[in-house]
Parts: sequence; structure tokens; C-alpha cells
Amino acid sequence: MQRQFDRNDIIEYEHSSAGKLPACDRPVFHLTPPIGWMNDPNGFSWYEGRYHLFYQYYPFDTCWGPVSWGHAVSRDLLRWEQLPPALVPDQDYDCGGCFSGTAVQLDDGRQMLMYTGYVPVPGDPEHRGVQSQCIAFGDGLGYEKYEGNPVITDRDLPQGGDRYEFRDPKLKREKDGSFRVLVANHNRSRGAQILQYASGDGLHWSFDRVLAQNRTPGGAEKDRLGWMWECPDDFRLNDRRILIASAMDVDAEDAGAAGISAYPDRKTCFCMIGEETADGGFREIAHHPLDQGFDFYAGQSMQAPDGRRILIGWMQDPDTAEHRGIDFPVNGQMSLPRQLELKEDRLLQWPVAELDQRRADPVIHKGLRLEGELPEGIRLEGVSGRLVDMEVSIRPCEKEPCRKIGIRFAARGQGPGADSLYTELTFEPESAQVTLDRSHAGPGHTERTRRQIKVRQRGGKLDIRLVLDRLSAEVFINNGEQVMSAVIYTDRTAEDIIFFTDGVAMVDIAKYRIKEK
Repeated sequence: MQRQFDRNDIIEYEHSSAGKLPACDRPVFHLTPPIGWMNDPNGFSWYEGRYHLFYQYYPFDTCWGPVSWGHAVSRDLLRWEQLPPALVPDQDYDCGGCFSGTAVQLDDGRQMLMYTGYVPVPGDPEHRGVQSQCIAFGDGLGYEKYEGNPVITDRDLPQGGDRYEFRDPKLKREKDGSFRVLVANHNRSRGAQILQYASGDGLHWSFDRVLAQNRTPGGAEKDRLGWMWECPDDFRLNDRRILIASAMDVDAEDAGAAGISAYPDRKTCFCMIGEETADGGFREIAHHPLDQGFDFYAGQSMQAPDGRRILIGWMQDPDTAEHRGIDFPVNGQMSLPRQLELKEDRLLQWPVAELDQRRADPVIHKGLRLEGELPEGIRLEGVSGRLVDMEVSIRPCEKEPCRKIGIRFAARGQGPGADSLYTELTFEPESAQVTLDRSHAGPGHTERTRRQIKVRQRGGKLDIRLVLDRLSAEVFINNGEQVMSAVIYTDRTAEDIIFFTDGVAMVDIAKYRIKEK
């Protein structure tokens, strides 16, 4: 039987659960829920002098349930303060959950949230529910649902649209003050599609167009990228229009001779780079994944007051999130917020500049000649920890080849063995192959333990930035051309960072401790 609850129930449960996760075990600058389950970021915005980030939240268990909108605020995107839940599933039109959505500021100063209301269909053999789009208004602390909800329903779907796969509105305001919203949908002939609706007042909506779709009408029937695109996002950089979505059940592309796919996961967040057509439509030019590690989904962006476009995502693999195999009172965290830049029709990602202000105790090694085999490897004085921001520049040695260079982090012991723990990042210069392996990270890493990607061939050179925050690792490759993320529940006392090579490599290393406060 579905549990019925209100906002006060959540607040009381959070209070009674305080202390279940000690501060020393909680990430420092990746947002986590007070207790229980977290998934997609929602309503990522700047409002009343602070960043606001809402999120899908079910506090009563560490697996998905009828979700509310959790709510946190920050002035620097790194230190978050939890506020009471903004939305709870307490109406007939959202009794199964307040699904994902976005936020905009109105002319009268209020903040408007748009979200998907979910209503389960009793007895449905596929456990489906009807989905519609709803509105709430608030002042950054408290929110009230619009009495005319829902404002977009299955009656507003174009022909062939699935009422059970109709969610995650991305709301925005146009220069003339009107509103547009993108909504994810599945169509039996087009497959995954992103629908656009228009409104003059944000309350009365009409269908505008199919903005993007997985199949070309009259073309091949095979889906390019999964059967459903969730959590659409839409913005402009330079002279391009960019759409972001999260694809469900992607078939790996032709991997080529190396057996490596650009889309290594069945559920993946990707972007489409395109042009806006004369009539306001979208013409796709290119697409690529946003993260080729294990854990990044449902990305949502916002424009900061200084003009930066900033992206954040749910740092989890949806397929494995409920199967960690550990007893841990919190399940879910957000990624490190990332600044976006467009270069040669590729979206580059880099940790937000605010992280640079948290750097302390620099340890610098320049022109270091590395030659060392495992199990001992090479340990450098001052290079260790689990709150780390480290830049490593690798280049070949002219006379002595390097077949592989690797870094083991969150490490303990001499490796492989019952007492050894580590996550490993390796680079093979000749093939330009990078591998992230967490098979020795300890309990809670799920069965997906190894990712291999191809990076741009640069004559054996590689630049990486590795950011560690207790329960996670994010690797930014070649100035953000590619990113690999991983959740790791490795014992927090495993703090060694070990380098090793097969051959000789020249490296520059700049390692910083990240300040907790």
C-alpha cells in the first residue's frame, strides 16, 4: 500500500533520523539528501541572491518511492543548506509523486515551479501511471500548488504521444515575456521525442511542435539513442542551440576494432548540438555523451548571474542505484556543478570556478620522470587524501616508450588482496585509451565496474583533473573534452594515491587539498 504523507511527516522523519550518517562519511561539496533517497536535480536556478537546487526525494527508504521535491540553497554551489521540502505528493493529480521539473522567476518576484504529477493506474500490469504537467508558486521558502492544476495533460499530446511517458518539463521565458516548455515524451512511430508547448501567461498552454525526435519520419525505424529521452534541457551557447536529454536503454554504437562504445551505458545523459531554424525549430548537427563514466544522469543547467552556463546531474546510474549491496542511510548525491563551454561543436565541461577558491596546501611536482611497477608503485610526498583536486599532465619520454600509466586513488594496501582497496585510472598512449576501474573499490560499487573510452590522440599526451570527495571521483579529460564519473563507497581511511607505469612517462602534478569550510 502506498504511504501517504505530508511535509510535516518528512520534516519530523528527518529530525528523528539526524545522525544516522555521520558528517565524516558525508560528501563535503556534493549535495546529498538529509536521509534516504535522492534522484534527478530539479528547478536549478538563481533566485533572491542564492542558488536553488530542488531534487527528487523519498526520505523513508534508500530506494525510490513516491517522490517529493527536496530543496537546498547555496551561495557558492559547493556549500549547501537544506530547506524544508518544496513539494509533496498530496493531491489527486500527483499522488504517486511530484516528478522532475524546472523553475523560473516571474515579473512580480515570485518563483514558479513546473513539475510532472504522477498518478498510478490501479491494477495496471505494467505498473504505469498517467503523467501531466503542474504548477506551483513560491518565495524561495514556501510553495503553493496552482488551483488549476494540471495545466498540460494527455489531451494536449500530439497524435501517437504516450500518456504514460510524458514528463520532466523544462520551463523558460522568452524575451517578450511569454513562456515555452519542453516535455519528454514517447511516440509509437517517432520513438523518443521532445515536445514544445507555448503560453502567454504560464498557465494556459497549447502544443507548439515536436522539437526533436529519435527517428526521422519516413526513415529508419531503429532508435538511434534509446526509446525514451528524459529530463530535456535547452539553452544557447555561441551561435548554437543545445539540447540535453537522458536516454533510456541505449544500444552501444558500433564499437570498432577496440571494442569501445561512445555510449557505454544503457542509460546515459547526452547533448545535441544544433541550429535554430527560421521558424523556431531545431536542426541537429552533432551529438555526444556528457559523461562516459558510471554515474551521471538527468543533467540540468542554469545561467549564473555572471553569465556562465552551469550543469549539474544526478551522480548515479539509474539501473544500479537500488542495488548497492551495502547498508548506508543515504542513497544519492549530485555531481560537482560544471561550467560549460562550446568549442568546435563539442560541449566542454569543467569544475565551477568556485572550487578553485577551496584549494589549499599545494603540492607541486614538475618534470617528474615516472618509472615504477606495481604492487608498490610510486607514492609522492604530500599526494594523498579523499578531499583532493589534482591536475596531472602526462607526456611521453622521447627515448623510452610508455605503454601504460596509471593512478590508483582511494587506495589502501599493496593491491590485489583481501585488504587492498583502490579505484584505478589508466592511460595507454599508443591507443589513446583511458580506463576507469572500480572493481577493487570495496562494497557498494555495483556490478558495473569498468569503463573504457577513446580520447583524442595527442601524440601520447594527456591532461586530466581528478576531483575526489569521499564518496566519488570525477575525471575531467583534456580540458573537459570528456568526463568520467564514479560513485565509490570505499572506506574513508583509504587515502593513498599511487602512480605506476609500464615504461617511462614524464608528468607534471599539482595536488590540492579541498577545504571543508
